[in-house]
Amino acid sequence: MSINTSDPAGSAVRVGRVQVGIDAAVVADHHVTIRETTPDGQVHLSRFRTPPTIAGLTRLGERLSDYPQVVAVAEPTSMTWLGLHVALREAGCDLALVGTRHAARLRGAISGKNKSDVIDADVLAMAGDVFDLAPLRPPAPSQLALRRAVVRRGKLVIDGNRARRRLISLARWAFPDVWEAFAGSWPTAVAVLTRWPDLTALASARHSSVTGVVAAHTRGVPDVDARAEKIRTAATRTAQFWDGHLDLSALTWESSEHLRDITIAAEQIERATVQAHHYWAALYGDDPLLLSLPGMGPMTAPTIRAFFGDAAAFPSAKAAAAYVGLTPSTWSSGTVVQPSRAITKEGPPCCGWRSTRPPAVPAASTPSSPPATGTSWSNAGTATPRPPSPSPASSWSGPGPS
Repeated sequence: MSINTSDPAGSAVRVGRVQVGIDAAVVADHHVTIRETTPDGQVHLSRFRTPPTIAGLTRLGERLSDYPQVVAVAEPTSMTWLGLHVALREAGCDLALVGTRHAARLRGAISGKNKSDVIDADVLAMAGDVFDLAPLRPPAPSQLALRRAVVRRGKLVIDGNRARRRLISLARWAFPDVWEAFAGSWPTAVAVLTRWPDLTALASARHSSVTGVVAAHTRGVPDVDARAEKIRTAATRTAQFWDGHLDLSALTWESSEHLRDITIAAEQIERATVQAHHYWAALYGDDPLLLSLPGMGPMTAPTIRAFFGDAAAFPSAKAAAAYVGLTPSTWSSGTVVQPSRAITKEGPPCCGWRSTRPPAVPAASTPSSPPATGTSWSNAGTATPRPPSPSPASSWSGPGPS
């Protein structure tokens, strides 16, 4: 972004326009480019670096205080945008963010395959000529805490699913018959393999012991004894098949590690869930409005609130839909126009995933999801559905990134 000014303080050159680009870094120095354009069209570039420390941010603010009300442009690299925003606001300036993918495309159009921190800062300084950027308005600290909690929970869920798939992948080639004998019961599989990770030990286990474990983790199955015997038999055949070809002790260790990863992931997800619910309840109480929607429960509602808040930052439903990437993309060339292609999928991943899930209305007896009173939001808890179709957003806007 830029500011039109005349002879800013500390400058010997009459300046008509100032643009600032900041290539934010996590462990390296921030690279800053100040692009000054004189009324006769001459461009003067000044570049400098500053460390991502409190002292470095203070020096950055002091350097940019010569250009009051200038809006610097950066990418939402990790959480570096928050410190930059605080430093710039104290210096009388502001910050706007442009999405990483959009900045990369702009850099490719300007510099081709060349990339460096200096080039990135130069490109970001010119981003306001291409994108319609708005000054960042970050969420309140409590709202940001909720957002970070649900983002962490989303990442932990993905990590947990990966650990689960790794165990399934191992089971499918190492002991497929045993896995089939579990009959699709994940609790039974985890319980049995946790108790007997060694196939030889499982094969020689007492029938009553295996039956007890299967019965404790299986509901509504009349043939528990037959299932337990099938598991033991499959373990015996598998151990005999791999005899002399596969180190079963190594297989035992590998299975135990995958099970341990799954257990750790479940504990981490639980802690993140408790923390997210704590922030959610502190901000929105029982949240009867969101919980009145079909398919909205104690997992989805905090995520929606974390990014939308009270929705005051979005002037319309179309703006909210664009924020989570639900709007269709547009493609045209010559006489061919395709205005409703695939959705853009811009915005925060965990929020977009929650928003695109089809509603699954639970039974009325489920305490976490009260009966629905409408199909979309309003002050009364009801509204009419309206399919959004704005153009894709080119930058982070509204309540800011995570």
